Amino acid sequence: MIPENKLLFLCTRQKFTPEHKNILIALYREKKIKWDVVWTTARLHGVAPLVYRNLLTCFREGLKIPQEVNERFKLCYYSSIAAEKPRSERIKEILALADNMSADVMLIKGVAMDILVYEHPWYMLPGDIDLIVISRKNGVTDKEKEAIVSSIRRPGIECQYLNHHDVDMGGLLPINFQNMWDNATRIDFMGYGAYVVSPEDMLLTTCINSCRKRFFRLKSLCDIAEIINKYRNLNWEKFVRDAWAYQCNNIVYTALLITRMTLGADMPQEVLEELSYSVLKSKISYCLALCFSRNVPLTFFYPYFERDTEKKVLRKINISLILPYITYTHYQLRGKVNSVQNTEHKRFLLKW
Repeated sequence: MIPENKLLFLCTRQKFTPEHKNILIALYREKKIKWDVVWTTARLHGVAPLVYRNLLTCFREGLKIPQEVNERFKLCYYSSIAAEKPRSERIKEILALADNMSADVMLIKGVAMDILVYEHPWYMLPGDIDLIVISRKNGVTDKEKEAIVSSIRRPGIECQYLNHHDVDMGGLLPINFQNMWDNATRIDFMGYGAYVVSPEDMLLTTCINSCRKRFFRLKSLCDIAEIINKYRNLNWEKFVRDAWAYQCNNIVYTALLITRMTLGADMPQEVLEELSYSVLKSKISYCLALCFSRNVPLTFFYPYFERDTEKKVLRKINISLILPYITYTHYQLRGKVNSVQNTEHKRFLLKW
């Protein structure tokens, strides 16, 4: 395995054990680590603060990082910590605004992970705040729904009414959002009520998001592993049933497989067996995942050109797309291709 990949797989976890530390120190002594690659990958994949926290525990064992790289990690580490309070205050303001409009808010994706799964939100670099809203009133018109969403939506906040495009992949998946609401739990966040999805729905939506990030994004892999680690009593039967109902069982299979292969994830083997309906697809996914994890630098899987991270239409087109596309059904593949052709991706694809 590429040394930088192995190091990042070791460090992308909350529970960094003495065993992990020993393996990392042995790797450091035996292989020449490209620390600039480690830093760049950790930052692009959103896990730099967590990786640096774990690297710090190895300094007493003789681990040394080039000064320039160490300073970059350190700045990122403390910046992420400093961003925690303003981010929480921003969420509080959103909840207060929604409450004034008699609307309920469901926290999903990264913001829900920060609250429910991670010991400290600053472990991951802050991203968008993803929300789903629904009115408490009956008979709400489309205009009123749009007014609620428009009042909340702003730069850095992705908000939709009753659904979310990242969860259903822009309409490709028949997600039952009402079912997710019915299974959600109300929590208190800084004095305001908010809803979070069930552990099973959280894992399911995280696996779907992993597909959107080409399965090898370290933050997504860590999210999946940490959900499984935290919720030991997951209702796997319901989880598998919903994956099939939402036509994302192949996507979920591949996400869980790669997580177990890279970071480790303690899940029943029969779960993977029940998720996969095609022996051929499963074997192809396994072989590609194994090959990619061992031989391809993780920077390769970052889907955007770094200079255009704010213009997310400029995606990289390379073989990292093979795994996501293999997981799609024929119907989903056709929908995905049509979607690409009807966006600015078409302009980009013409260059290739």
